[in-house]
Amino acid sequence: MYQPRLFREEDPARLHELIDARSFGTLLAVGPGGEPEISHLPFLLDRDVGRFGRLRVHVARANPIWEIAMSAGRLTAIFAGPHAYVSPSWYEAPTEQVPTWNYAVVHAHGTPTEMNRDQLIELLDDLVAVNERGSTTPWNTGLLIPSLRDELLLEIVGLSVEITKLEGKFKLSQNRSAADRERVVAALCRRGTVDDAALVDLMTPRE
Repeated sequence: MYQPRLFREEDPARLHELIDARSFGTLLAVGPGGEPEISHLPFLLDRDVGRFGRLRVHVARANPIWEIAMSAGRLTAIFAGPHAYVSPSWYEAPTEQVPTWNYAVVHAHGTPTEMNRDQLIELLDDLVAVNERGSTTPWNTGLLIPSLRDELLLEIVGLSVEITKLEGKFKLSQNRSAADRERVVAALCRRGTVDDAALVDLMTPRE
């Protein structure tokens, strides 16, 4: 990923926060001929496993991406964070500027291992528990008819991915003056989309 120094984010905790917040990511594996295989999937992050954390994910057994990833011994998961158009009119000297885009993204590169049955069941239980949190009528995998669960388990493959490299690009007007940054934040607050609010949070210094 192209990362100008100003926009490079290297704090693992901050990168992990974005992965957790935008956990429906893009899985990329490259075949032997250089052709990419891409899938869009829900991930779970285990922050405290290994140096950079571990990702867990499952795919349909019929999906070729898992065999490509296992054969290559590597894959990349991409987590796109909030993004927003930034107008030149927001700057102090708008006639001297052009439009741009603010955004945050994380690339997690890692080594995949195929899960066994127990690990796959644990992943599904954990994934459901996270996403049913707050529900007044939470569903869980124990409600499935056992024979149906066994049948469905045969149709999916779980991957455990040790993250070996974690890259973050948080382009948040760091190349602008302090006054222009304040103007961008104010304009994002006025416009008020969900992504605008998320970017304002990322642009606000932490104590």
